[in-house]
Amino acid sequence: MTSVFAIVRRILTQFALDKRTLALLFVAPLVVLWLLSVILGADTVGPKIATVDLPAEFQAQLEQTDARITETDADEASALLADNDVAAVLSMEGEHTLKVELEGTDSTKSAAVLAVCAEALGELRGDAAEEMEAAVADKRAEVEDAIEEAARQREEAQTALTGMMISMPAEARAGLAEALGGLFDDDAAETLSAEDFSMNMSDYLPIENMETAYLHGNEDWRMFDFYGPVFIGIFLFVFTFITSGMSLVTERMGGTMTRFLATPVNAGQILGGYTLAFGILACAQSAIILWVALTFIGFPNEGDLGLVVFTCITMSMVSVALGLLVSGLAATPFQVIQLILLFVVPQILLCGLFDLSGAPDWLAALSNFMPVTYGVDALRAVMLRGADLAAVGFDLAALWGFLALFFALAAFSFRKKRARTTR
Repeated sequence: MTSVFAIVRRILTQFALDKRTLALLFVAPLVVLWLLSVILGADTVGPKIATVDLPAEFQAQLEQTDARITETDADEASALLADNDVAAVLSMEGEHTLKVELEGTDSTKSAAVLAVCAEALGELRGDAAEEMEAAVADKRAEVEDAIEEAARQREEAQTALTGMMISMPAEARAGLAEALGGLFDDDAAETLSAEDFSMNMSDYLPIENMETAYLHGNEDWRMFDFYGPVFIGIFLFVFTFITSGMSLVTERMGGTMTRFLATPVNAGQILGGYTLAFGILACAQSAIILWVALTFIGFPNEGDLGLVVFTCITMSMVSVALGLLVSGLAATPFQVIQLILLFVVPQILLCGLFDLSGAPDWLAALSNFMPVTYGVDALRAVMLRGADLAAVGFDLAALWGFLALFFALAAFSFRKKRARTTR
């Protein structure tokens, strides 16, 4: 038992002396938990919808739902839909048909838009039913008044004719009675009823039908198809980060990096060699992951496959540079794993895996300083919307900017280590 306690004391003493590991052990999980609480605690918001020249009654019903409605013209609505600034555009197709044009890449948002339309149409039909019921009641009252008036006039005419017939000869009276026939039957006026009044549904219900169209994808796209590019980007980034960071720390612990730093080879050459080597591995990794994802899992790809591969390789290169930079902060492989919580997990949470529409503005702004966000946006644009190089040029430029920044910082860190080594 004494041996067990001795081992326990040695491990606790080791952690107590390693202030960096202790800090990461407690700070990193708290940061991640805090981010999760902000993201998952945000208010749920409805889909963004652009409307074009809708009937006033339906527009009013839409604005009573939880959807965020933007009333605009056709050209601006098309531009908003193409830029993915709205989930759908609602307009009229003909006189009584609602056209719902969905952006289509996110099946969850598409379902939310259709639910909003169904809710508004249900309320509209309810109001139309009440108006029709009131109109039928008014018609029925008019019919009943008409029947009563006809009965009154019939009685007056019958009384007048009866008085005339009294003074007429018997033969003339019989001929007149035969000529009038059943004119004064009691059930003659009962043939007039509310059913004789036809009603036009379109007078009360401006929208009778709904048609759905998709800008991207179709109704068969699943929710997983929307998140497929996210998972591809995350897996490439995370595993490349772990591999590059762990390799560098392992070589430092084995003394290889110390020998490197003692040679005339400069920091840029060392990092360039590592980056190029892991870049070649990233090419193979990207090819295999994309082949399996597109062929066997069935992720959709509406764009150029070469552009998808290039984006994946770029993300991997950025991950390598970040791994090399972070490895300078880690003294052991265990610390590399802990640093993932600080440098990688927040990027995963903010890159598009969760909808940040209801989150605080500062959280969405924070995601703009993370490379995974730009990589995921580029992959989604190409794979789901068929975007070309010009459309994703900004995202790729941002990734290459992060690559240059991380590489420069890592080189600076290496030069400091070299200076300490040569003293």
